[in-house]
Amino acid sequence: MGLFKKKSDENETKCKTCGLELHDPERLKRHTKKAHGHLPAKKMDPQGSEGSLW
Repeated sequence: MGLFKKKSDENETKCKTCGLELHDPERLKRHTKKAHGHLPAKKMDPQGSEGSLW
């Protein structure tokens, strides 16, 4: 019957990164992709000076 089982990850509506509660799992997917998916890639200095970035 499954009345007392914990909800699966498919039905989860709380963002694990920022804790935002959304009303729909699809909204959570969109939020995660939009808000947390665009992390800038670190670029190494082409001259290699002391391993500095940019």
